[in-house]
This record gives sequence, C-alpha cells and structure tokens, in this order.
Amino acid sequence: MQTTELDQLVQDYQRLFYKVLRKCSIFPGQPDYEDHMQELRLLFFLKAKPYETRGLFEADNNVSYLYRFLLWSIIDKKRKKDPKDQEVNDEDVVSLQQAETNFNEIELLDEFITVYNHLLEKDQRKVLALLENTELSRQNRHRYRMRLRKLFKENR
Repeated sequence: MQTTELDQLVQDYQRLFYKVLRKCSIFPGQPDYEDHMQELRLLFFLKAKPYETRGLFEADNNVSYLYRFLLWSIIDKKRKKDPKDQEVNDEDVVSLQQAETNFNEIELLDEFITVYNHLLEKDQRKVLALLENTELSRQNRHRYRMRLRKLFKENR
C-alpha cells in the first residue's frame, strides 16, 4: 500500500482506537493516553503495511479481529510495566536514606568497637569516662581526648 493510502486507513480506523483505549480504562487527560494512542496507530500501521490494497487488508482483517488484536496488545503492555517507568515517592527516598545512615552508623560502631577492644584497660576507662560524661575536669577531659585521638589514628 502507498503511504498516503495507509495514512487514510489509519484515519478511518481512529474510532476503533478510541474504543480500545476506553475498554482498557485509558481516557483523554491521563498522562499516558497519547502514548497508548500512538502505540495503537503504530501497531495498526504495521499490520496494514504488508497488504497491497485496502480491500485485501479489510478482507483478511475484520473489525472484531482488529479490535481484539489491539485490545490485547494494550493489555499486554499494561501488564509488563517497565520498572524504569515507576515513579519514586519521596517516602521511598527518605526511607532509603535513613537505612543508609543506619548502615554508616553500624560501620562506625563496628570500627569503634574494634579499636576499643585493642586499647589497654586504662585507656578503655578513659573512653568510658568521656562517654558517660563523668565529672572530669576540663584539663583531664582534654588530655583524655588527645590521648585517645592519637590511639585511634594509630589503630585505623
């Protein structure tokens, strides 16, 4: 078939496309309406292209067959949703960020425990004193911190 004849055929079957989309609960105004309409036009065009004339096409493909063919192609497309097309919700992003933060904290705690276990007993008491915020003088707190920083850097 000529391109002009194919274009005219697609225009003539436009109402069939609307019926198929309506049956699939896809209505004008929905974000994917035009995508589905173009998909139907393309499928119809590819179905009709091999025929030499419009008469041969209509003889081999009655309207009920074309309707079912187009309907099931849209149903199959809706069933096989592409994971890339799925929208990401803000809640999903926040939950992933929280989970990632928790993993970072766990890694840091594991590293801390490893270093803590390698410390001498007197240094472990200094760590506990700083963590428990016991009544240490400002000078002692500074000394403990400096000593522990040096030990942590060595053990990393």
